[in-house]
Amino acid sequence: MAGIGFELKKIYGRKTLAANLWGTIYATMTTIGPAILSSVLILVLKLSLNRAGLTLLEERFFISSTTYVFVIATLSAVAFAAPVSRYISDCIFLGKESDICPSAFGLLVLSTTVAGIIMFLLCVGMYHDGVPMLFLVSYYFLGVLISDVYSMMTYASALKHYKALTFSFFLGLLLAIGVYFLCTRRLGIDKVTAACIALACCYFLIAFALAFQLVKAFGAPRGRYFAFLPYFRRYPKLTIGGFAYTLGIYCPTIIYWLFSRIAEQISVFRTAPTYDFALFIAVFVNMPSLVIFVVKVETAFYEKYTLYVSALNNGTHDQIQKERDVMGRALRHQLFFVYEIQLIITVVLVCLVSVFFPYLNASTHMLNMFVILSLGIYAVFCMYFTIVVFYYFSDYSGACISALVFLSVTILSAAAAVLLDNLYPLPLLLGGLSGWIVSFLLLRRRMEKLDSFLMC
Repeated sequence: MAGIGFELKKIYGRKTLAANLWGTIYATMTTIGPAILSSVLILVLKLSLNRAGLTLLEERFFISSTTYVFVIATLSAVAFAAPVSRYISDCIFLGKESDICPSAFGLLVLSTTVAGIIMFLLCVGMYHDGVPMLFLVSYYFLGVLISDVYSMMTYASALKHYKALTFSFFLGLLLAIGVYFLCTRRLGIDKVTAACIALACCYFLIAFALAFQLVKAFGAPRGRYFAFLPYFRRYPKLTIGGFAYTLGIYCPTIIYWLFSRIAEQISVFRTAPTYDFALFIAVFVNMPSLVIFVVKVETAFYEKYTLYVSALNNGTHDQIQKERDVMGRALRHQLFFVYEIQLIITVVLVCLVSVFFPYLNASTHMLNMFVILSLGIYAVFCMYFTIVVFYYFSDYSGACISALVFLSVTILSAAAAVLLDNLYPLPLLLGGLSGWIVSFLLLRRRMEKLDSFLMC
């Protein structure tokens, strides 16, 4: 994350109200800008479908189909993300930056293959249900393209191309809106298919823009397309930890889709609309913590971390102890600051959203789910922030153990919720708290013997 730190320090260094405002906007757009723009696009298309007079079944079909492609893309991309990020870092450190671009195209081959197989199976199932062929073709390419974009985002994030990433999503949003109205008003394509085509065009543009940025930065790819594959064997804990964390967030959703009584069947898709919508809002309520964490880490902790590592390599014993103590105090202060501020933000936003929930035709049951899920996502994000610190210290065991505890508790709790046919929002809260506590205790233990761990 150190790539935006220099810009943030420059902005906040002006010490004016306007600078603080601009710093917040900059941090927001560079960290969660793509997620915000993607959500805005989905909401715009959904509102357009509502105004077009679609039936409830057609609306549910659109939401279910798009939910599936985003879940598939996220899980397929995160399976490669952590080892690939480590490979990119090693290429930069060793001065082999010419190997970065080929690996990106090799990763695209893998993500396209994995997503393509899954999307083909979904499309075959929908074809037997009588879904139009034009929708199936556009839906297949949509799933593959979103997976490719998420895989490319690993490179954009690792290489600190945050502004290019957000700008690509903004251009994609504008293109999607234009394509949607062209398909519906000029070509006479049905609304749901038009929305799918618009999304596919959006993510094609984003994928092309990100690939162009990589080629521009590192030149055309030449050989060594899969040089990152040994990193999966070399760093198994890094691979398992990253995937387990993301799977832990989605596993209650998947379990409820397949086995719970709150699930609904729409074509080949099984979804739990009440739980899914409550989870979607709960994630947005907690998104400010991502911005706060990046700002605090970039403007405070990272500088202390680099001074400590420098002292560890070249300093005396007294310098090492001094810089470690300074870094430790900064880390504790920044982590607890994020924990406390986001808790306040979560409570306030939960209260505000609860006031407006009735105007969204939301049931009391959905409101209760939202409140508990908001606290659960808060605990999950706090666990994530603690795990990120492990990566700074190359402690992949601590990160992996924390993520596996989170995943295990979440799966067991979700299974219990299905059997009891109740308490559906609790698994994320229980899993998040368990993973958070374990990660914090492991981090405190690691800090006690950090010098010897890093030197060895």
